[in-house]
Amino acid sequence: MAKRMDPELLYVECSQCGFPVLWAAGDTTRILRGAGIDFSALDERCMIVSEGCPRCNPDEKIFSTHVVRLSQERPVHRPGPGTN
Repeated sequence: MAKRMDPELLYVECSQCGFPVLWAAGDTTRILRGAGIDFSALDERCMIVSEGCPRCNPDEKIFSTHVVRLSQERPVHRPGPGTN
């Protein structure tokens, strides 16, 4: 049986300022359920991106969010000048 990802462990980052976004316990689960996201599709490569946050938009209270999956591909190593 595959392990289920706990949605509360997803990293949340602001797309505007790049800072982590901290929510109250249970908020991630509530938001993902409301969006109809299947928890079994989440894994350690997933994160939530917020379109703004209280740090960079202090007058706003609600921000759009989306779940992204980071690529598994590793960057190709390119030797620098003078290396073989």
